[in-house]
Amino acid sequence: QEFWREAEILSKLHHPNVVAFYGVVKDGPGGTLATLTEFMVNGSLRHVLQRKDKCPDLRKRLIIAMDAAFGMEYLHSKNIVHFDLKCDNLLVNLRDHARPICKVGDFGLSKIKRNTLVSGGVRGTLPWMAPELLNGSSSKVSEKVDVFSFGIVLWEILTGEEPYANMHYGAIIGMLMILFLELSLYKLWCLVDGSILAGGIVNNTLRPPVPANCGPEWRRLMEQCWSPDPSQRPAFTEIAARLRSMSAAANQQAKAAAAAK
Repeated sequence: QEFWREAEILSKLHHPNVVAFYGVVKDGPGGTLATLTEFMVNGSLRHVLQRKDKCPDLRKRLIIAMDAAFGMEYLHSKNIVHFDLKCDNLLVNLRDHARPICKVGDFGLSKIKRNTLVSGGVRGTLPWMAPELLNGSSSKVSEKVDVFSFGIVLWEILTGEEPYANMHYGAIIGMLMILFLELSLYKLWCLVDGSILAGGIVNNTLRPPVPANCGPEWRRLMEQCWSPDPSQRPAFTEIAARLRSMSAAANQQAKAAAAAK
């Protein structure tokens, strides 16, 4: 069912910053169905960021972040909430050294906004999940959960690291399956190894550490995106515009530096 939902969503999307969908094929001798999508030569942004020798410079990182914001702006305009936005699900093409391309992919957890009810478990990946998905305060959430995730993505793009990499939260999912019917969601997080992570996100006492070399505009945008209050998070239209402005400023600085040599 989730597979066909992803295929249906993909078939209706057409945007330069969203991975193109070509159809459904049988994969392997067992005949397992798979979605056939656009090939992005450099794979996931997470993979690129892990390669320190070929990591994009700040100007290119701004372009990548801007592309991702454009893709998310389009998805939200179509009333689609992604629910699992992270660098693993952003695909890149770096063949053009002057202009990288980033596209949003992996719509396995996506839902149409008007029907966005969280039921039967947790949607997303813990370090990127908004507090309202973790505290069980409401069964209905808005597209602002993606904005929170994008704040963490901005941190990933800036640092090249994975958030909370030294914290253990893998056991949470298994325990969720066992105890979900017996406990409220928030109480469950507090009982499982990794509760510091989930509880910290919910209580706004835990966010990734902002590096000292982070520019003020990037920091301001990032922190607004991961605000605990969904109403205080900017929409992707604003995010894209701010990143475009930051990118233009970075280009001007690069040109000025080149002219001064």
